[in-house]
Amino acid sequence: MNEILGSTGTSSPINPIRKKELDDNWKTVVAKAITVEEFKKSLVADPLKVMEEHGLKVASEIKVLFDETNLKHNFIVPTGGSDESKAESQWWAWRIKTIKEFGQELDRQVGTVAGYDAGCGSD
Repeated sequence: MNEILGSTGTSSPINPIRKKELDDNWKTVVAKAITVEEFKKSLVADPLKVMEEHGLKVASEIKVLFDETNLKHNFIVPTGGSDESKAESQWWAWRIKTIKEFGQELDRQVGTVAGYDAGCGSD
């Protein structure tokens, strides 16, 4: 029963079988992103494609729009959409936000350290 409960301890409006499938596949993606640097880079570069390759596909009722200005995915449920679709769109938005944070972590790891000049060194 715990698998279908949300983080608040209440059950999710997402169908329990669908929710378990999403969560299980998400756990696999996250574990691989944490342990395989190249996978993390490809996930950050094209999250929806990589997630789909790992069994995570956005429900057809949810439209995905990419905001070029803010470099952000938006998950849109049509007016009158079900509570299940709304909950799943939130599920996706949170996961994509997490992946974006993976990307920021990569930027920090690769960024230049203040005061360090690669051209200077003691010979």
